[in-house]
Amino acid sequence: MNEQRIAQLAREALDESAEHLPWRVTHRLATAREAALARLPKQAQVAVPRPATAQAGHAIVVASAAGGRSSAGGGPDGRRRFGLGLAAVVVPVAIVAAVLYGISEWDSRLRADDIADVDAAVLVDEVPISAYADRGFGVFLRNVAQGDRE
Repeated sequence: MNEQRIAQLAREALDESAEHLPWRVTHRLATAREAALARLPKQAQVAVPRPATAQAGHAIVVASAAGGRSSAGGGPDGRRRFGLGLAAVVVPVAIVAAVLYGISEWDSRLRADDIADVDAAVLVDEVPISAYADRGFGVFLRNVAQGDRE
């Protein structure tokens, strides 16, 4: 069987079972269908007669010119939408990753500059390097710092 024959058999089975649905369900389905068709672009809409089971006073309905197929899955339009959706996710993630990497590099350079400044101050200072290894040097620095505050 080809696709058109399978679609025709499925449509006939659905039409037969739709005849046994309560009015409330049929009305809700018709309202949902009209809302969905209202969202279609105007150039893709054509007038198509409704099936006899769902008419309820309306002579024609608007349906897609593509035969009611959704373009989200298959054709070139669906692939383009998938590509745009993928880009809408990938691009912001890439931007955030680049910004975080930049911040990390900037922070690393600041730390390296601070360490270089401390090293330069130690090397230029008049205090011998062995004094920095002395246990009492930390106490001396605290006393000097407290003397500067007073």
